[in-house]
Amino acid sequence: MKKKFFTVAFLMLAMAAGMVATVAAQGPMGMKHRGGMLSHMTRELNLTEAQQAQVKTIMQAERAKVQPIMQQLRQNEQAENASINGNFDETQARAFASKQAQLMSDMIVEKQRTKSQIYALLTPEQRQKALQLNQQREQRWQQHMQKKSEQPQEQQQKQ
Repeated sequence: MKKKFFTVAFLMLAMAAGMVATVAAQGPMGMKHRGGMLSHMTRELNLTEAQQAQVKTIMQAERAKVQPIMQQLRQNEQAENASINGNFDETQARAFASKQAQLMSDMIVEKQRTKSQIYALLTPEQRQKALQLNQQREQRWQQHMQKKSEQPQEQQQKQ
């Protein structure tokens, strides 16, 4: 039972570290190229030049707010990795998890603030289109996650 708990705890920490590394590599808005998001929005929502300039300003401000949070996430993860010594310390693991959760919460708040600011710049038609695009993206994500959850079941059935 203890071995199973440690294994599960280790896997959860490894997954959390992987997610943090992925977010860190992609940047604050979840895209590798921030300009890619602006060009995508411009293309899909037909943003005016004035809107593009405003979105760019908002995204630059967000980047300045998010970079210190990303640095804290990396430092916290590095500290956690440095403390691994073969002995499990639940108090230490919970402290790490709490700190990471708080930092991720801060990231989500900043992301929502940015989305809200950008949404406020859009015309009613652009807002409607943005909502449709978000729904389509969410549907694709759900389908992707469903496929991923079905793969291990298929692999187990083959064995």
